Amino acid sequence: MSALRRHVAVRALAGVFLLALAATACRRGGDGPRELLDRYFSTAVRQDYSATWECYDQNYRSKVDRDEYVQHRRDASQLVTWKVVSLEEHGDTARAQVDLVFAPSPRLGRPDPAEKKVVEDLVRERGEWRVKVW
Repeated sequence: MSALRRHVAVRALAGVFLLALAATACRRGGDGPRELLDRYFSTAVRQDYSATWECYDQNYRSKVDRDEYVQHRRDASQLVTWKVVSLEEHGDTARAQVDLVFAPSPRLGRPDPAEKKVVEDLVRERGEWRVKVW
């Protein structure tokens, strides 16, 4: 096999491998409540609010417009860190207690970081875990 053909074959094989890896990384159906919480809060920390919105259950997403949600989150305090303190799973529902830290916000008149404890309700919907709001 010529060097050019070998090079093309290696690149093609690498491409197939990367596609398979990406498909596996995007699969969400097998994720549990902990993985959902990690995705939910990590997207908020990165300020990828469109991805954060995707973590909500269908009921919430049917009532809240994605663009309005993204704009609202951009106007609010930025999440800096989160820590899941407890997580209880009961069949197709779960509840987590989470400690959050938000960045200082001059716009909100808050010069220091703010800490908040929240409870997140989760639900399995069509085989995928989602954040339940209402």
